[in-house]
Amino acid sequence: MTNPIHLRNRWYVAGLSEEVTDKPVASPILDEPLVLFRTPSTGQVVILEDRCVHRQAPLSLGEIVGDNLQCGYHGIEYDCSGACVRIPSQKQIPPGAKIRSYPCIEKQGFIHVWMGDQSICNSVEPYDFPFASDSEWRVRYAHLYGRFDHRLLIDNLMDVTHLPFAHKSTIGASGVAEQAVAKTERDRDRVRITRFMENIAPAPAHVAVTGYSDNVDRWQVIEYAPPGFVWLQVGSSKAGTGGRDAEPENMLLDRHTLHLAMPETDKTTLYLWVMANKADGLTTEQEDAIYDASVLAFNEDIVIIEAQQDRWDGNPKIDVGADAGALEVRCLVDRLIQEETESGELQAV
Repeated sequence: MTNPIHLRNRWYVAGLSEEVTDKPVASPILDEPLVLFRTPSTGQVVILEDRCVHRQAPLSLGEIVGDNLQCGYHGIEYDCSGACVRIPSQKQIPPGAKIRSYPCIEKQGFIHVWMGDQSICNSVEPYDFPFASDSEWRVRYAHLYGRFDHRLLIDNLMDVTHLPFAHKSTIGASGVAEQAVAKTERDRDRVRITRFMENIAPAPAHVAVTGYSDNVDRWQVIEYAPPGFVWLQVGSSKAGTGGRDAEPENMLLDRHTLHLAMPETDKTTLYLWVMANKADGLTTEQEDAIYDASVLAFNEDIVIIEAQQDRWDGNPKIDVGADAGALEVRCLVDRLIQEETESGELQAV
C-alpha cells in the first residue's frame, strides 16, 4: 500500500471527550504529533503541536500549570494559542517561540480537530452522529488501536462477509456471507451498502442478548463518510415478521454504531467506536453483553488486519464482488483528494 496523501480540509477526531482532562495526552493525527488537554479554569479543550520549541521534548510528558502547558523537560510554558509565555531560566522570550495550535470542536463525545487550512474550518461542520445527543438513545464508547494503515480498517468495515469466519463465537452467522441481498451506491461524498438476509440463523452474541434462537431476518446498512467515519445501522427481527418494519414485539435488535478510522501515521490507526441503543430497547445487562461481544470482535479484527499490514506491500492481490463498497470508497477519496489538489488546498503529509 503506497504512502497516502490525506484529505486535509476535513474534521478528524483525535480522542474521546471522556479521556481528555487537565493531564496532557498525546494523539498524533496525519503523522503530526498533537497534545490534547483541558484548561482547569473553563474546561475548554486545547490542541497544540506536541513538541517544545527549545529541544523538541514532547509536551504530552509535561503538565498543566494554571491554564498553560508546561514542558516536562525545562519547564517552558505555552498558552492556549501555542505562544511561549514563560521560560524559568530567563525573562526574555525569544522571537518565534511558538508552536502550532489546532482548531478543535467537542461534539457528541468526540474531540474533532482541523488539520488543514484554518481559514475555512468554520465553514465545515464536523461529522454528526445524532443518536449520541438524543436522550431517547443510550450510547457507549470504545477506544482501540491498530498497527495498520487506516484504509485496511475501512476495507474491513465495508465488507462484512468476514463475520462468519473471523467472529464465529460472537457476531458471525453463515447467512451473512452466503444469503445476503446487497446493494452498493454512492451519494455525493457518501458510499452506502445495504444488505438484507432473510430467514438465517442468528449470531451467537445476539442469541445471548435476546434469548431468541430461531431464525431471523437481519440487516446491515453501512455508510462511509470522509475522512474515516463508518456508520452501521444493524438489527434483526423474527423471521418473516417484516424485517426492519417489524412490530416492536417481533423486533430483536435495532442498533446504530459509528466506527472512526483515524490515521495516526501511514501504518498506525486510532480506532474509536460508539454504540447507540434505544433507551427502552435493552436492559443494562443486555447492553453490557452486546458491548463486550462487539469489542471482542473488533479486537479479533485488529489481530487479522495487523497481520495483513505485515504482508501487504509487494504481494499480488485480487478483488471479489464483496469488495464493491471498499473500492467505491477508494475511488471517492481519490476524487476528493484530486479536487483539493486542483483547488490548491491540499498539503501533503
